[in-house]
Amino acid sequence: NLVMGLTTMELLTFYWVSQIGMLPGTMAYVNAGKELGQIESLSGILSPGLIISFVILGLFPITVKKLLTIYKKKTGRLLPEEKESSNG
Repeated sequence: NLVMGLTTMELLTFYWVSQIGMLPGTMAYVNAGKELGQIESLSGILSPGLIISFVILGLFPITVKKLLTIYKKKTGRLLPEEKESSNG
């Protein structure tokens, strides 16, 4: 994100693209915080909503990395070490 600030991209475009890119992660963190705030007892830690929130937080970075690898593979922008690891 910092490097994009050094390009000739317009400020407004940089801002809204950054906001859209951060939205899914922000939503996951807000949901997890909301669920944590609703815990009233020790058994609340095992509530389905909280477990789902933590699963989403855990899967989010893995999903983004996988999607980036797929995108790079389709556009031919994989580094040599990424090509080796994606094959097997």
